Amino acid sequence: MKTIIKSIRNVVLPIITTVAMVATVTGCKKAQQPTPTVPTTTPVTPQPQDESIKAISLIGLRVDSGFCYKIGYDLPEIGDSNTSPTVSKLRLFENGVELGPAHSTHNDIRNFGLGQFSHWGNTLYFSTSDNSDPLKNGRKYTYTMK
Repeated sequence: MKTIIKSIRNVVLPIITTVAMVATVTGCKKAQQPTPTVPTTTPVTPQPQDESIKAISLIGLRVDSGFCYKIGYDLPEIGDSNTSPTVSKLRLFENGVELGPAHSTHNDIRNFGLGQFSHWGNTLYFSTSDNSDPLKNGRKYTYTMK
C-alpha cells in the first residue's frame, strides 16, 4: 500500500505542479499586456556658450499630470501647433545638458518623461531628465531658440 501511494505521489504531484505553473504563467494579466515603448533620449549635447541662452523662471510652473510640467512663457517665437507640429526651434537644457526629444507628444511627456518636451503655442510642456520635480531638484533650466 505504501508503495502505491509513493508511486502516485511521484507521478501525480509533478503533473499538478506543472499544470499550476502553466496556468499561472498564461493566466497572468501582466504577461499579456504589451510592453510600452520608451522613447529614446537624445544624445547628450553640451549647452552652447553664448548670449542667446535664457534662464527659465519656474514661477508659475504647474504639474500637468504624470511626469509633465507646464508653464506659460512669453517666448520670442511661437511654438508648435496642430498645423505646424515641428515649427519650434526651442532647445531646452537642464544644468547645461540638452533635454529631448523636442516636439514630443504631451501624452509621451506625461507617461514617460525622461527629458521630453514640447513648445506648444506659448506654453512649454516638459519633464526632467530623471522625472524628478523641477521645483525641488535644484537644477537650472535654460533655453535657446537656435
